[in-house]
Amino acid sequence: MSLKKFSELYLDLDSCNSTNKKIEILNNYFSSNEDLENAWTIYLLTGKKNKRFISGSLLKTLFSEIYEYPLWLIDSCYLKVGDSSEVISLLLRNKIIGRNYKYQNISLNELLNKFLPDLYILKEEDKKLRLKEIWENIPKENHLVINKILTGTFRVGVSIGLITKSIAKLINLEEAIISHRLMGDFIPSPETYQLLISKKINPSELNYKPYPFLLANTFDKKIIDKSINDFQFEWKWDGIRIQLIKRDGKISIWSRGQELVNKSFPELVEKIVFIKDDFVVDGELLVWNSIEDLPMNFSLLQKRLNRKEPSRKIQKSFPITFIAYDLLEIDGEDQREFNLKNRRINLENNFYKWLNESEEDLSNIFKISKLIYPKNWKEAEMFKNNSRDNGTEGLVIKNKNSNYSPGRKKGLWWKYKVDPMQLDAVLIYAKGGTGIRAGLYTDYSFGLWKDGELIKFASAYSGLNNTEIKELDKWIRQNTIERFGPVRSVKPKMVFEISFENIQRSKRHKSGIAVRFPRITKWRKDKFIQDADTLENAQKLILSE
Repeated sequence: MSLKKFSELYLDLDSCNSTNKKIEILNNYFSSNEDLENAWTIYLLTGKKNKRFISGSLLKTLFSEIYEYPLWLIDSCYLKVGDSSEVISLLLRNKIIGRNYKYQNISLNELLNKFLPDLYILKEEDKKLRLKEIWENIPKENHLVINKILTGTFRVGVSIGLITKSIAKLINLEEAIISHRLMGDFIPSPETYQLLISKKINPSELNYKPYPFLLANTFDKKIIDKSINDFQFEWKWDGIRIQLIKRDGKISIWSRGQELVNKSFPELVEKIVFIKDDFVVDGELLVWNSIEDLPMNFSLLQKRLNRKEPSRKIQKSFPITFIAYDLLEIDGEDQREFNLKNRRINLENNFYKWLNESEEDLSNIFKISKLIYPKNWKEAEMFKNNSRDNGTEGLVIKNKNSNYSPGRKKGLWWKYKVDPMQLDAVLIYAKGGTGIRAGLYTDYSFGLWKDGELIKFASAYSGLNNTEIKELDKWIRQNTIERFGPVRSVKPKMVFEISFENIQRSKRHKSGIAVRFPRITKWRKDKFIQDADTLENAQKLILSE
């Protein structure tokens, strides 16, 4: 099949809001397409490590030079549309008329495997020729899709879950099996697609793959009407969720984002190999202070994630620990259908057996999540409120009768998070939004006081409703001091309550601090800017390291 047919699929899916209709569209496409093209389609739609052949800013610059559009005009259009790929595709309509379209039937495999990879190595002038050749030899309906493929920003309303449902319905197989097959690396090939749609279930094909993760819902107050004895309580760790797998003597460490991260954590692989049993354990990976027996800041874990082959010095400076909290498989036997109460007993029995039998000391790198035993819901709330003392984010509450089901199922697990930290800050910058927020100023930067000056400490784009966004957008346009491309500095008059999950020292920021997951929780129209918080107040929130 072709880029043309894939573009039609994209437009059909993008204009459809019905899940069942999307499944029908996908299945019609898969049924009439070649295996290799179907594999590439799944790769693109599910965002399986989509390559970026050229950056969005360079694409914009080269388009400007090829067709003699001033950059300021492209930037102005971007503020209205909010998507670089779409802006260029719209502007191309006025430039390209009546071509032979020799590439309209190019296959996805040829496009992604042979034609586009050359852009990595071509010089800038040759890049321009290649882009011009592509744009002028495909129909205008394909420009948006090709631009998104070029920049690696291919997004459409299709999740792995929807692909899973589609394939499961297509071949009449359980969704859990398709979901398992889609986990981890997905290298497009006819063989990959055939393995995905095969009705023959071969356990060995899934040997190195993780199970789909069970995800916790936000705390539901209705559960406090139930007996506290129906639930298991654990700390909510601020690390990365992983499945630690040992099958046939081979170790795999899979993140929830479906990345194999063995190379980032070689010391864990080196130690776990001494455990004799095969298993799959769900848990959390953290950087750990073994002296205080507490987790260290999440930012230190990111330093490990960003290094594929960490030196011994890095391993020593940022030592990691895996905390196990669920047993999904033991010696090839799937445990997920057992209830949590039984899985926990099996986890504890096997965990302590592994520690005792191992020839290596595993105690610093391999731990088990400790259970908490509140006597009532009031005490559970107290544990939650004091969780930062343990370097955690709150509690995870688990139904003892729950099996291990993929996704965010109701009635199984809940995250009961500590209240966020909050500071009142002054709006100092605003930037135009993208996508459905295009044409409005929806990305905001906020400052705190230091010696009579407002110092930027955080940016946020979520928290305001549509009415507030429009009201603030109008105010920003009327109170602009200066423009820097898509950014405006504004008169310091508006105070907002900013909430965030964590705060830490940072040498990269002028404020000397960095916050995690900042969002607007209240527009403080009742406050003057002199009432806003200071950097000194923010620094008091930082936990001693």
